[in-house]
Amino acid sequence: LLEQLTAGGAIWLRGFDLMKTKEGFASFYEQLELEPCQDPLASVGARAVVDKKSAMYEAVNKPSRAKFFVGMHAESTYKRTNRLGAFVCFKQAETGGEFLLLDGHKMLKDLDPAVLRRLYDKGVRFSNAELPFFDFLRTLPEPLQPLKEPLKGVFKAVAQVAVGAKIDMELELRWDENEEDGLRLLAFSPTQPPVNRHPVTGEPAWFCNVHSHSRYLRDGRDGKLVESSGASKLNVTNMFYGDLSEVSADDLKHIDEVTMKNLVYVPMEKGDVVLVDNYQVMHGRDVFTGERLHAVTWFQ
Repeated sequence: LLEQLTAGGAIWLRGFDLMKTKEGFASFYEQLELEPCQDPLASVGARAVVDKKSAMYEAVNKPSRAKFFVGMHAESTYKRTNRLGAFVCFKQAETGGEFLLLDGHKMLKDLDPAVLRRLYDKGVRFSNAELPFFDFLRTLPEPLQPLKEPLKGVFKAVAQVAVGAKIDMELELRWDENEEDGLRLLAFSPTQPPVNRHPVTGEPAWFCNVHSHSRYLRDGRDGKLVESSGASKLNVTNMFYGDLSEVSADDLKHIDEVTMKNLVYVPMEKGDVVLVDNYQVMHGRDVFTGERLHAVTWFQ
């Protein structure tokens, strides 16, 4: 089965009663001799834990995110990437909520070579979170305005230490200020390539989370969403070239078109499991209504 997964990138298992419960799902992957490990984003607190012992995490089920289309992405940070994941459905949504798959090899084949070259030559850089707590510095009383820049330096230094201690990601904090978003600190990961080689086969595949992280694409799909809270409020993302210049709207639209053309919709039912090779197949989730409970466990 695992050889087939390496060859094909994803396997959809249907019609089994075993995986309809957390205990049965754990028994399933134990029989495959897969060893669970921590979610790459565990330190960010982006996912609720379904079962801590089994390293089982929720797969974006929050009602506040139901109208949010989860763009195609690989589960990774600059420092951490797990090769295999198992996504399980414990309760399907009333409508929508399909699990989505994207073949990274097809993406490389179908992307305009000029677009891919620009991304590869410049590299890509993600802002993975924002700290929107500092807009009060813009409205300091006139006598206190000279303190704005010194205070920015202090707050940035303190935040950098706090982020480094809390989050297991290599992040650089940079100030950003505009009328729409106010004054905030953005957390940037280091520059990385948009293509990665599979650790077993050596084959290159599209490995760039632009479809999920680009603010331009996200706002185009979802519009202005209701403001969320907790980790979701902080995990606001965007993508740039490695030198932090903007990727053009035309290039982003092209990436979106190729992505949507190659999407595979997987209408999972209770007890279904999709095994995913994270290095060659990306995943996402469609919008939904009603309650939904899907979970994921990652493996070493």
